[in-house]
Order: sequence, then structure tokens, then C-alpha cells
Amino acid sequence: MDTNAKPTAQAEKLNGLFVRGIVMSSVAKALKRKDGTGMFVIVRNEIALQPGLATWEAFHDPKDGKVKLDGENVIEFPKLPDFQPVTLKVLRWEEKDKRFVIKDAELVA
Repeated sequence: MDTNAKPTAQAEKLNGLFVRGIVMSSVAKALKRKDGTGMFVIVRNEIALQPGLATWEAFHDPKDGKVKLDGENVIEFPKLPDFQPVTLKVLRWEEKDKRFVIKDAELVA
């Protein structure tokens, strides 16, 4: 009998909390950092669940190239297609005002 069992890569992917739903909206907002070193962008995706609604918040730095700003206006950001099913592997979450907020996740499908 083998006592040195290691989980496979596929088994590691399937552990955790997964959220499956339909993307309802995606909005982005640019905010100034409190320390005055520049701006950051928060992208909020609303995902319809059965039942309820979850919000996925993703933070981006304008220097990484994923978002484009014109002053304080967000011109381009990574947007999920509306009314398409998505599956997220949730890494961090919290509850705000009785709402499920996903703080960090990986897009699975």
C-alpha cells in the first residue's frame, strides 16, 4: 500500500467554494489612493445566483495595462459579457449588508 499519496492537479483545482451564475452587469470606477500615490480601478461584476445576487469586486492598477483611464474616467476595463454563465473559484469573500461579496476569485469558466 502506498503511504505517500499526493493529490493530483485536477483534485487541487476542485477544492474550495465555487460560484456559478449569470453575469448581470459590469461597472468600473477609478478612485484616488489615500496616500496620494496615484489611482486604482475597482471593477464590480454583479452575478445572479439561484437565489440571490453576488458581487465580484476586482481591483486593478492602471499601470498593469488591463484598464485605461482618461483623467478620472475609466475608458476600458476587463468586462465579463452580460447574460453569460460564469463559474468562479472564490478565494476570499465577505458579507456586507446581508450581501455576498467576492473579494478575490479565479474565473474557471
